[in-house]
Amino acid sequence: MRVRLESGEEGEASKLDSNVLTLLVPRAFAPGSPIRFVLFFDAGERALEGRALGSKRVSEGGFEVRLRFVNLRKAERQLLMSQLGC
Repeated sequence: MRVRLESGEEGEASKLDSNVLTLLVPRAFAPGSPIRFVLFFDAGERALEGRALGSKRVSEGGFEVRLRFVNLRKAERQLLMSQLGC
């Protein structure tokens, strides 16, 4: 699922475990840093916010960033889970 960071960089959401979302993006975030982003669903887009739990380099120019949500509603969680096949 495609995401766009507040800074304009694009990446993708790869998995959701409970309240932790994993993003594949071109930059790292320090633990506790706010992450504001837009998720692009089949039915539109949603602006969301989370806090970084950690980042790990996975490729040249790419990072796996784990975050916990700050503002995820139940309906958005269900939509996200269905889009990611959880």
